[in-house]
Amino acid sequence: MKPKLKSKASAMIFEMLSVNNPVPLDHEVDRGELMRDLIGAIKTYVVISDHAALAVALWAINTWCYEQFARCPLLLINAPERECGKTQLLKVVEMLVHKPIETANITLAALFRLINNYKPTLLIDEADTFMQGKNEMAGVVNKGYERGGVVLRVESDGKELVECAYQVHGPKAMAGIMLERHLQDATMSRGIQIPLKRKTKDDSVKRLRSADPMVFSNLRSRIKKLVDSEKATLVKGWSELPESLSDRQQDNWESLLAIAHCFGNEWYAKAHAAAVQNCIETTPPKSSSNQLLEDIREVLSDYERQHIPSVELLDKLTGNQDMDWCSYNHGQPIKARQLAKFMSAYGIKTKTVRMRADYTPKGYEVREFEDAFARYLTERKDEPKPENKAPPLFGKPPIPNF
Repeated sequence: MKPKLKSKASAMIFEMLSVNNPVPLDHEVDRGELMRDLIGAIKTYVVISDHAALAVALWAINTWCYEQFARCPLLLINAPERECGKTQLLKVVEMLVHKPIETANITLAALFRLINNYKPTLLIDEADTFMQGKNEMAGVVNKGYERGGVVLRVESDGKELVECAYQVHGPKAMAGIMLERHLQDATMSRGIQIPLKRKTKDDSVKRLRSADPMVFSNLRSRIKKLVDSEKATLVKGWSELPESLSDRQQDNWESLLAIAHCFGNEWYAKAHAAAVQNCIETTPPKSSSNQLLEDIREVLSDYERQHIPSVELLDKLTGNQDMDWCSYNHGQPIKARQLAKFMSAYGIKTKTVRMRADYTPKGYEVREFEDAFARYLTERKDEPKPENKAPPLFGKPPIPNF
């Protein structure tokens, strides 16, 4: 809905947000062709994998229909170094999304009022420096993940102080270098990460200044036509989510997979595989304690007794050459005290265990491990099923698991 223009500044903002307004189409959209064109447009200007480009395309479509869903994931364009194309990709995204607006130098007060009044797609470049130390701004970003997220403020109406609630739900894309080091964990967990890498001499991409604006205008018109025709389907959401993803990862991908479903079974299969592959690539390294717990599950897989002595568990861990516990302490094995400290975080305590009448060492009750395995580790999976694989997008050699 068009906001009430209270000032010249409001009119200027509304004009800025109208730059991507689509030209109405009077014909139906070929959905497979639209998705191929979206992915092709992205890969023309950025070195990016097929599955990452598909994720970006689905996220861009989501900006045109995000209000149909309970959650709106962030798009986190992440690069390990400079000159990896993060700003270029953010610019491509800007040409595809609904009501784009850059937020360089924006204040906190302007941020939540802008979202509340205009419902834009926020684009934040250099997020690694822009968001640093701005906990309140990060709070606005995090609150905007779920529908109904609000920022509360007390303001004067000229006579008295009144409580005001600002709606901050909406799409936000952030680009930066090593975002995981600079953004809160709560922010990273609410996003779909797009990892980038620097191009080589064999990679060929065009400069964005050579892009034909009419190509992107046509893409936006086709996106708008599609989402308008699928509103009744999109509002239902989507529950057939990859079981290998965590609850939060499923929440992040739900709206994108609902959109992919509208493109037919082939594209849904590709999106399903892309979600799994993306989450594998961007999952942060395990903590030492979690890795240790996972390795304990492995070495106890065929252990049948009720208790296990600490020394026997350590022998199993340090004796497995595929694990690193034999050299954990600068080349020396992990010690019993370190094992006990790691396990205490999961509520697993050492105790005196009776192995036989004349042998009562310090050790662990195995069922306590089993409870921790169920709570803190993902299920062990068999080899990937053939149906998880999909044909390549552009006739190139298949990408593993895609």
